[in-house]
Amino acid sequence: MNEYLIADPAIRRARANEKEIAVLTFLRSEIYSSTTILAVEMGVGDRAARNVLNRMAERGLLIKDEVKFIGGRALPLWGITSSGVLEGLTPDEIATVNLRYHRTGSVSSVTIAHTLDVQRCRQYLHSNPEFCGWTPTRLLPAHNKKKNHPERWAVYPDGVISEFFNEKGVLPVAIEVERSRKTPQRYIQIIKGHLNNIENHKYSNVYYFCTSLESAVSLQALFLRLMKDKDIGYWILDDGRKEKLSPEDTMGLFTFRSMGDF
Repeated sequence: MNEYLIADPAIRRARANEKEIAVLTFLRSEIYSSTTILAVEMGVGDRAARNVLNRMAERGLLIKDEVKFIGGRALPLWGITSSGVLEGLTPDEIATVNLRYHRTGSVSSVTIAHTLDVQRCRQYLHSNPEFCGWTPTRLLPAHNKKKNHPERWAVYPDGVISEFFNEKGVLPVAIEVERSRKTPQRYIQIIKGHLNNIENHKYSNVYYFCTSLESAVSLQALFLRLMKDKDIGYWILDDGRKEKLSPEDTMGLFTFRSMGDF
C-alpha cells in the first residue's frame, strides 16, 4: 500500500520506514541493485519504489548510478553508501556488518546482467517457504583471502541459501546462475570443487539455474558425461570406510533448473 494513502501519520511513517529498512537490509549484502528488484523487496511497484529510492538518495543513504551497454542503453542502479551501511544499526550490529559500499562507475556492463539474475534468483527462492537466509559470494568464508590460503573453498558458488529438508532439518545448498557456457575443462574443475566443498560440509548439494529448460537439460547431460569420462565421483563414509559413488549417483547432488522459474 502507498503510504500516502494511509490516513494515520504514525502508521504512514512506520510503513515508509519498513520500506527503507528492506532496501538497506538487501543492499548491505548485495551492494547495488535495480529499481525493479528493490521494488520487490519493498512490496511496491516500480513508480512507488523510485519515490522511496530518490528520498533515500537525497538523505545520502543511497547513490544513483547507471551502467551503459553497447548501443547506448543505460540501466539505472541504486547503490548503498557508507552512511546507508550504518543507518539504524546497533553497536553490536556495527561490529559485524559488512562495511562495503557502492562506488559510482565501479560496475561493469559485463557482470551486471549476471549479478541481477543472481539477485532475482535469491528473491525467487525466498518466495518459497522451504528456503531461508542468503549469503552472496563476496561474504562466504575466506573469499577475500589469497587463492592459496588454506581456508579458501575449492570453488565459490554465486550464493549459499538454507533449505528445509523434512528428514534432515535445515541444510545449506549452493546456488549457481549459469548465463553462458564454460569450457569442458573448466566444468571439470568446477564439479570437483563442488564435490570437495560438499565433502568438507560447506553445503549439501548444488542448484544450477540456466537460461532455459533446454540449457538446463543440456548442462545436466554434459556434467554426467564429464563425470563418466574423468571417473569423477563423490566419496562417502560407509561403515567407517570411504566409498566412491558412481557418476550417476553423484549426479544426485546436482539439480538443474530454468531461470524461467523466476
